Amino acid sequence: MRSFKDITADEEAHALALHKEAVVIDASLVGYTDYVGEDLWVDDLLGGGITASNATVCMGTQLGEALRELKGYHSWAKRSEDKSLIATSAADIMRAKKEGKHAVIFGPQDSQFLEGTVAFLKIAYEYGIRIIQLTYNYRNSAGDGCSEKKQAGLSNYGFDLVEEMNRQGVLIDLSHTGDPSSDDAIEHSKDPVSFTHTLPRANNPKELSDFAKWNNKYTFYGGWFDYTARRSKTDDQIQACAEKGGVIGITPFFAKKAGNSTLTDDIIDQIDYTADLVGAKHVGFGSDVDFNSTLDRMAYMSQHPENVDVTYFPALDKDWGYGWLRYMPNLTKGLVARGYSDPEVKGIIGENFFRLFKKVWRG
Repeated sequence: MRSFKDITADEEAHALALHKEAVVIDASLVGYTDYVGEDLWVDDLLGGGITASNATVCMGTQLGEALRELKGYHSWAKRSEDKSLIATSAADIMRAKKEGKHAVIFGPQDSQFLEGTVAFLKIAYEYGIRIIQLTYNYRNSAGDGCSEKKQAGLSNYGFDLVEEMNRQGVLIDLSHTGDPSSDDAIEHSKDPVSFTHTLPRANNPKELSDFAKWNNKYTFYGGWFDYTARRSKTDDQIQACAEKGGVIGITPFFAKKAGNSTLTDDIIDQIDYTADLVGAKHVGFGSDVDFNSTLDRMAYMSQHPENVDVTYFPALDKDWGYGWLRYMPNLTKGLVARGYSDPEVKGIIGENFFRLFKKVWRG
């Protein structure tokens, strides 16, 4: 397989032109208010030509706290209106594209802020939330997360929440949701659903990269391999999601293989596997970049400066390779190098998710 570094000058120019033309979407990242206030993450995203991102908000909060947090984001967006906007529709994303701004989508990775009350979804919707992950790693009122040792499916409330999200036009995300609960949600939802940031379980790296070995002592939920297996999705689930009209966002988070491959190429290996399974029109990208995890990255880089290489996507070191989305165009170069068609490239880097958002949000 060709590396993104091996493309010709003409191919690179073509890839960069596609990247500039496309609606580029990062389907999952973490940017909290302190970083938003500094505009660190938005400047980075704009540098990578990313039109819109699904930003994790309202984690570990009750409804009142969640609404105060969202109000803070709205205030920030007003202060930073020269470079950003809050997207509550596909039209908002297109406006951001035309105006050279970044569209921020509110997407909590846990539904627990709704306090087990379906009626609260309407309030969250009015504050701008358009994507909700049913569960995070552990059990909540809706169902089981991927890290629960003994998992059941959705609760009665979880089924009701799926129905209400369909009614309101909120995208159901199942990235961290446990297998039985994911299966229930896919089957029960009338709308397409998504895994905004995951990997195909059958294609998970089988050996630890150098960073994973170093970081394994900090990895909870039973260790690196146990957690990555639980966090990834089976072929059957990926196919069921695609058959529903959904999109599978491939994440760099645990895509790095052992050895000297670049993270960009390792990500594209996962994209290849998923596209072969369900077709390129059901594949997207979700970085899962957490702008608050800089200390871990910088600690690793300080101990292993030999691994620093700014050509790798999307960050600075070849084994973690994680944290700066300004290198997103390298992903587009890699897709061109692998022979994807122009529509397939534009779809994978964002337009597949854009189509999904437009359908579920109804405009």
